[in-house]
Amino acid sequence: MLYKISANTSKNQNYFFDFTNLLTALIFFSLAQSENWLWGFQIALFLINFCVILSCFILIPIPDKNSTLLVSPLSKGGQGGVKSVVLLIIIGLTQNQVKPKTKLLLAAIPCLIASFSSAQGLMSWLALIPSVIVISKLGNQRKKYLTFWITLFAISSLIYSIGYTQETKIINLTFLERLFTSIHFFFNLIAAPLTNSYSFSSYLGLIIILNFIGLGCYCFINRKDQEYLLKSCSPWFCIGIFGILCSVLITLGRYDYGANYAISTSRYTTHSLLLIITVIQLWFIIISQGNFLNRNYYPKLIYSFIGGILVCLIAVKSEIAIAQAQTDLINKQRGETCLELINYLEESKFFKTHPERCLLRLSKTTWWIQDGVKQLQRIKLRNWANNITFKTKSEQLYGYIDFPLSGDQPLKLKPKNDLSLKGWAIFPQQQNQPQLVFFSQGNQHTFFANANVGLNSPDIAQVLDSPLYNYARWEIKIPAVQWRYGLGNTTIKAWVYNRDHHEFIPLKGEFKIMLEKD
Repeated sequence: MLYKISANTSKNQNYFFDFTNLLTALIFFSLAQSENWLWGFQIALFLINFCVILSCFILIPIPDKNSTLLVSPLSKGGQGGVKSVVLLIIIGLTQNQVKPKTKLLLAAIPCLIASFSSAQGLMSWLALIPSVIVISKLGNQRKKYLTFWITLFAISSLIYSIGYTQETKIINLTFLERLFTSIHFFFNLIAAPLTNSYSFSSYLGLIIILNFIGLGCYCFINRKDQEYLLKSCSPWFCIGIFGILCSVLITLGRYDYGANYAISTSRYTTHSLLLIITVIQLWFIIISQGNFLNRNYYPKLIYSFIGGILVCLIAVKSEIAIAQAQTDLINKQRGETCLELINYLEESKFFKTHPERCLLRLSKTTWWIQDGVKQLQRIKLRNWANNITFKTKSEQLYGYIDFPLSGDQPLKLKPKNDLSLKGWAIFPQQQNQPQLVFFSQGNQHTFFANANVGLNSPDIAQVLDSPLYNYARWEIKIPAVQWRYGLGNTTIKAWVYNRDHHEFIPLKGEFKIMLEKD
């Protein structure tokens, strides 16, 4: 769809046009979005992008006689023919036979879909205002269309706000600290699709923003002399503004995680990369307009040089993203396992606040996951596992609690103490190894805490003579306030979950604890 917009807003469709759209494709399908590619829950972000781009395509101004319109030929028969017919119907929306009012109504449909996919989707209404303005030359019609568009935005926002609960801030900052952190976060977010450098990213983000503003000023200043220029650029301005508005919205909601959080996480780049694509396409339109490219060789040379730099940045970012995705995949698998076993997780302080709780792999806040699961099960829309077998003994060795050592005497703890647990866990002779260890107390078949398996364990691999066990160790600290005062001798057990056999298997080395007064 981006290619179709580019084809409909460009006069020159030569090798320079192909280079621009190749660069656009590299950014749009960048591995910088690795977290969103891996996590199906984030498909809403891709849907929102598609809806915005589709609406921009529908609202492309009627081309003049000198502009070109790319129409793919129909394939002969079969599925290809059907696809081509659908494509031609969509492309026909930019032709003279479709009235501006009809275009506006059709463009509103994807925006409505985007609005109720995620909060970022609401920004689509504001972002498309430039295209709504240029869709008609008559001043009265423009006012009517703009009023209609803003009214839809207001109604969508009102409906979306019903039942909305704002997340509590993690840290308290002064006004100046919030302002500085927000600005730094915003520029980092804009540059995140291209770099992981904490020191360089904010400057790169500033350069991208200044380019967008400068290109916008150029088109606005020359709007009377070059009417075609403003109409050609309006879809791209909408896409760029959408990227900026989404980045602002994300900044307001996430700046308290720290300015560098925008770089360290990849989930927010799906929207911000649209601004980079916009700047690339706008530069191409301006450089290639009015045979300017043929008269002057240097703009083309500079554009190609900067394009080469962008390709290098994308390559480096992709290499980093692959390594990061491998880690993210493990974390997501841990989160998936945790969600599968959510009926066995107690509402303990550990699963509410501990930084190592497994549900934290799915979201920075976990209360809504637990509440959402209860609601889904209450209305019988989704059921999670609740009949898993707890094995009392295992014929094979699946792991051990190395510390604290088991014995007849209980380990005495005070509320201010932390209980340190260390050990290792394996699945004997299986390619897939356990990633989580769960802890229960007494004879309960629920868990009050978990630990991540994955610490280096060359000794285990050497003793058991298998490289499968190179990362079998785990370690966790659990605050003693987890338990109430007066708790008698309580046995702590560790378990691993075998998904293939739908069972919990105990680790050896269970021990007892007793909570005392301070």
